[in-house]
Amino acid sequence: MISCLRKLNIVGLAVLLAVACAAGRSLQGAKDEIQDQGVFKLLLAGQQVGVEKFLIRERGDRVDAKAEVQLRVRRGGKVADYTSFPHLVLNNQLFPLTYSWSQQGAHSSRISADFRRSPARVRYHTINGRQDDREFQFPPGIVILDDNVINQYELLTMRYDRTAGGTQVFRAFIPQRALPGTVSVTSAGNEDVRFDRRNEMCRHLVVSTDLARINLWVGRRGRLLRMDWPSSQFVAIRAR
Repeated sequence: MISCLRKLNIVGLAVLLAVACAAGRSLQGAKDEIQDQGVFKLLLAGQQVGVEKFLIRERGDRVDAKAEVQLRVRRGGKVADYTSFPHLVLNNQLFPLTYSWSQQGAHSSRISADFRRSPARVRYHTINGRQDDREFQFPPGIVILDDNVINQYELLTMRYDRTAGGTQVFRAFIPQRALPGTVSVTSAGNEDVRFDRRNEMCRHLVVSTDLARINLWVGRRGRLLRMDWPSSQFVAIRAR
């Protein structure tokens, strides 16, 4: 399963999405231009706890995936607001080149990562003001699935080879947790799902590790419409 490294004091809270991850295959054939922009509502146990505004855009031989994630977390009877800014740059095979993440709020921290060389280099600026530089030996085409960044799951669905089908295994990395691992993606067929007071035929993909099972529903034009992590009572729903 996942080999866990020493936990970093990066965010100062128990993140809502401790997802496990995976990696590795290239896209097949020519693809339409990648362009998507939208908003996900983030719900925990049926209550909205945040929102993610994101933009995925292909620019030449690069793909930019940016987001602003706002979370409201209750701990010990107190409420804390956090805003984070993940920015993932990929090549035209959706292999990561660079990644940056910063957080504002009760605790501030930053991450910068360079995957263009081997070993990959990741720099952590922790909430106590320290700098921690790390190196990771990844195979080509690692998948980035960071905590509380939903649009990166849409990028994962683009890596799934629909022609081959079946269960496909990827290697991946959760930057906020300095955590590499593996994830499998399986097609559960097509389903007519109701979204925003209308029905849409979606592809149902299941993302699995030894500890988690996450359901993804992908609509027309490859847009991720819903994520459901039943064991954590977490749901992300496309608002627009």
